[in-house]
Formats: sequence, C-alpha cells, structure tokens
Amino acid sequence: MIKETIKQTILKHKLIQRGEHIVIGLSGGPDSVCLFHILKQLAQEMDFALYAVHVNHKFRPGDAEEDQAYVEALCEREGVTCVPFVYDCGAMAKELGLTSEEAGRKARYEAFGKVANALVQNGIPRENVKIAVAQNADDQAETVLLRLLRGTGPDGLSGIAYRRGEGSVEVIRPLLDVPRREIEAYCKEKQLSPRIDQTNLQPVYTRNKVRLQLIPYLRENFNPGVSDALLRLSRIAGQDKDYLWSRAESEYSRLLQGREPVCLNQEGLKELHPAVGRRVIMKAFQTAGLTQDITASHLEAAERLLQAEATSKRLDFPDGYCMEIRYERVYFYKKSADTKEAEMAGKNPKLRIRLIERPEEKPLSYPKNAAVFDWEKLCASRSETPEIILRRRQPGDYISLKKGRKKLQDFFVDQKVPRENRDQLLLVAAGSEILWIIADPRAGLPKNRYNEKYKLDKTTKKALMLEFVCEI
Repeated sequence: MIKETIKQTILKHKLIQRGEHIVIGLSGGPDSVCLFHILKQLAQEMDFALYAVHVNHKFRPGDAEEDQAYVEALCEREGVTCVPFVYDCGAMAKELGLTSEEAGRKARYEAFGKVANALVQNGIPRENVKIAVAQNADDQAETVLLRLLRGTGPDGLSGIAYRRGEGSVEVIRPLLDVPRREIEAYCKEKQLSPRIDQTNLQPVYTRNKVRLQLIPYLRENFNPGVSDALLRLSRIAGQDKDYLWSRAESEYSRLLQGREPVCLNQEGLKELHPAVGRRVIMKAFQTAGLTQDITASHLEAAERLLQAEATSKRLDFPDGYCMEIRYERVYFYKKSADTKEAEMAGKNPKLRIRLIERPEEKPLSYPKNAAVFDWEKLCASRSETPEIILRRRQPGDYISLKKGRKKLQDFFVDQKVPRENRDQLLLVAAGSEILWIIADPRAGLPKNRYNEKYKLDKTTKKALMLEFVCEI
C-alpha cells in the first residue's frame, strides 16, 4: 500500500519529525496530488502541519489556469492552506538565458522559499520547516540513466537524494520509493482526477525522450527490468557514496590546519586514495563557500597540482575560488575585495589619505577595507611630518608587530609567502617603516597586516585613515 510505503520512507530516512511544518509543491499532476493526499492523512497521525504551494508557470495558457483552480479547490476541500504563485517563466528564461525547464525550477524553488521564510518570520524555527517535492521511483531511474549518459561520476549514480539542502531549507522526497504505475492507480482508486500536463507526453525535452523513447527501447530490446536495475545501481552507489564521504569527513578533520582560509596538510592530502582525496578537496571548497560547479576536470587538475614538484603553485576554480599550495600547505579560498584590488595594481592604484578628529568618548567609525593609525604617535616617532606612500617592498623595510620590530624579509619568511611573490605585495609605508601590508591570497598573504606600534587607543585624538583604491 502506497501510504505504508511513504510512511516507511519517511521513518527510515528521518524526513519528517513531529511538530514540523511541511511545505509541499502541488502542481496538480498525479505525483504531487498523490503525495499531498497521503501526507494529509499522515499529518495528524505523525503530528506535522501541511501547507501547499502551487506555481503557475504560464507555459500553457488556459490549461495552467485550470491547473491552479484545481489545486485551490483540492486544498479547500481538504482544509489545507494553499499559496498560489504566478511566474512568466518564458520571459524569465529569455531574460536570464535559461532553458524553460531551468526557469520553471527556479520559479518553483523561489516560491517554496518565500512560503518557508514566511513561516520562519512567524516564529517557527527554520530547522522545523521543510519542503516536500514529489519525485517518484521512475524519476529516479530516469535521472540515473540521464547522468550516466552525460558522464557522471560515482556520486552522480546515486541519483536523487531523499533529503538535501536548498538554500537554508531542507528539501525532502517521501515519494521516491513509489513507482509511477502505483501512483496512477492510487489516484484512480481515490477518484482524485489529477491534472495531466500534455507536454509530459511529448518527446520535446531530454528527460521526456528518456522516459518515452529510450527506457521503453531498452526494456523491449535489452532488459525488461531496466528500471529496477537502475534503481539497484542507485541504491548501491548511494551506499558507497555515504561511506566514502564519511571517510572524507574524517580525513578532512585530520588534515585541517586552518579555517580562515581553509588550510590542509599537503603531504597527507597527497597520500589519500583518489576516491577519498577528491572528496576532501570538495569538502574544503564547500567549507570555503564553493558548493557547486566543481567538475571532474577540476578535480583531476587539483590532483596534478598536488603531485607537482614546486614550492608554490595555484589553481583557479569557478566563481573566483582558488586552490593554492604554499610550503606544504594547501589553501582553499575565494579572492577577496582586497585581493581583487591588489590584482589591479597595474591599473592606477591610489592611496586615499585622511586625518580624522576622534569624537570624545566615542569609537571611531571607518570603512571596512580601510586602515587607521594614531597620527600623533606616528608623528612623535619622527623628527618631521611623515610622508605616507603606496609602493612595493624595498631593502631595509621593517614592520612593528606585537613582539617588536621585524625586517619585512623575515616577516615574509615567517608567513611563508613564496619568494617569487613578495615583490607583488602592495605596502603603505612611512619611510622604511611599513604601516600596512595589503592582503593578496594569490601572492600568499590571505589577510591584511598592520603596524601594531600606532594602533588606536583611548588616548587617540587624531587618526590617520588610509584607503586603497584602484581607478580603471
């Protein structure tokens, strides 16, 4: 019985807990109507609240409005709150350069997110709000086959996950163990009369072609149980994926040597089996903020970088992220605003200098990327007013740190800044004394470093404010 199958899926994978609030995507088609009908029955038994979201994509004028009316009437009959949304997905696809499928998905998850956020704003803890969508077992088989055709790796063969994060909300799929034929039989038995999207019956999209043409062909000519075989592959791949990721999590924790930026031990990373090492690299980037668009070719390039013989080397990843090796450590980071400014050093770098009177008994406010120093302390240490300039390093440069004065050369060695990168770093200097070393992770210095001798304190009356800007 479908109801029992769905309940067991929920319990096995801990998809819904008591007291939670479930936002279900309700298109009006057989899958979502079946899931809605059963979740409505389980809501009282398992003690959770149910809300429905319907998205009119405006793809099928007339039919789309009838779908919306059907969903609203169904929810009213069942006593469930329904929140409808209307998106012009055709226009969205054109504006954003997406396929119609991508635009539809973007619209749906935006709508789900709005309802989920509204519940949170009304006082429900975010972790108690989930989004339920209605992919079924046949969708799983089609997904595995599609990914196989596109050249996926082992993780991709695990197919659609029972639960995963979508932004700040978890998405669950309680219908994933139920085949389409049982869903259609249930809707007929319960006289639910779901809406039928005729475009799903036409081989106009890639997934439709797999469902309507490829799988029937494979079933007839190669294996009558091809869908079951794909589902077995998905389950086995999923188990392997879970194990390898648990190993990767353990190795990541063992190799972690720094969190800002993420830093791992190079030698330990090199020694890992590739199946674990690649996942550790992915985990490092996920921690740094890069959660998608990492391809097999990126990971292969990362492996080659790890094995290469060089004191320092760097590899660019999507969205401005980098993997860099320096002195037997591997760093994962996104280029910061400071980094981007430093990279533009050849495009008219400027130093904006201001003197600011500090208001009495009030903290001094200044821009996030600025540096400030006690002007009177700086002047008192010199026989004449200091000249503040932006430049690169010179012989005799030094900086004052908490433990005292240090040659800039020694500072770079302590910070493991590669020798070949040291002349790239931009400095703010007063004579040979360095006030500010501007961060540049690409050159090996991930954070700004400031002269400690002239820090602001309670006695500061006048502050020197420095801002680094680039004029293109």
